[in-house]
Amino acid sequence: MARFWLSTGAAGRAGGGCDALPALRAQLAQLLLVGFPGTRPGAVSRGLVDRGVGGLLLFRHNVVSAGQVRALLAGLKGRAEIPLEVAVDQEPGTRVARLAGIVRAAPPARQLGQLPADRVERYGRATGRDLAGLGVTADLAPVLDVTGARWDGVIGDRSFGADPATAGRAAVAYLRGLRAGGVAPVGKHFPGHGATTVDSHQRLPVVEASLARLHARDLAPFRAAIRSGLDAVMVGHLLVRAVDPTTPATLSPAVVGGLLRQGMGFGGLVVSDAMEMGAIAGTVPLPLAAERAVAAGVDQLILSGHSAVPAVLTHLERAVVAGRLSRARVGEAFVRVQRFKGVDRWSGC
Repeated sequence: MARFWLSTGAAGRAGGGCDALPALRAQLAQLLLVGFPGTRPGAVSRGLVDRGVGGLLLFRHNVVSAGQVRALLAGLKGRAEIPLEVAVDQEPGTRVARLAGIVRAAPPARQLGQLPADRVERYGRATGRDLAGLGVTADLAPVLDVTGARWDGVIGDRSFGADPATAGRAAVAYLRGLRAGGVAPVGKHFPGHGATTVDSHQRLPVVEASLARLHARDLAPFRAAIRSGLDAVMVGHLLVRAVDPTTPATLSPAVVGGLLRQGMGFGGLVVSDAMEMGAIAGTVPLPLAAERAVAAGVDQLILSGHSAVPAVLTHLERAVVAGRLSRARVGEAFVRVQRFKGVDRWSGC
């Protein structure tokens, strides 16, 4: 099992006034949310936990039955020295629902957007309770994107609506339900993937909207969710020309540090979408992309597979040693991950 050596040196001070934080490599490992093979604890999944990764991400290939998922997660969580996040993509509907058939079904978000808020919240609460009962701690939902006038785009019925007010109202109700059910919601895909026609799994979508339109339309549900106390936001792999004409949002200080942190006042956890997706991996080597994302202000990196974990950790550590990535930024991200997980040991940082 992982052992986290405490330091009161530079790494220990990285969180801005912390008396003691884990050593650098242990902090970096906590920034990773990683997919893994198997339906039972195995050499890979146990190794990830023993390496100290901050969380594991469930996919359909990890799932057989409710009892099997509970046993899998209990076995892995029991190995972790720092509490382990377990996340899953479980959106309303069937398009992105890794635990379909185990977690109670809900209509697609597009249909939920037409219902009263209290009914939407009940659906979210039911999903949250089912997920928490399995041992899941975070849901990579709800989608906060506003679609275009047509519903046949990339996001489609995963969005709660084509109207910003409708999408925001329903998404906030759903995330409140998830939270009441016992799991932490992660709103996505900042600053808005709804009107795009390119799939970021394949290549980089370009958002051509003006800054005024972004604020009036795409950002409105995110503002509503942040005001409601949303603890985590996922940044989409999007090129948003009005904010940063050259750099994907995940790697852009202008989007993460400028628009989300400063412009919208968000102080919670910033999560990447899967870093192996074509929108990023098609142009930037994964370890370098991880460095640039953390430097831009992303706190948690999603790796849908486990094979790149050693290379990513080694690259991030070397980036800190070389001075390209500051220890303070790593410490800040580490503390945000712990707060999101409810770990209060470093809550004063």
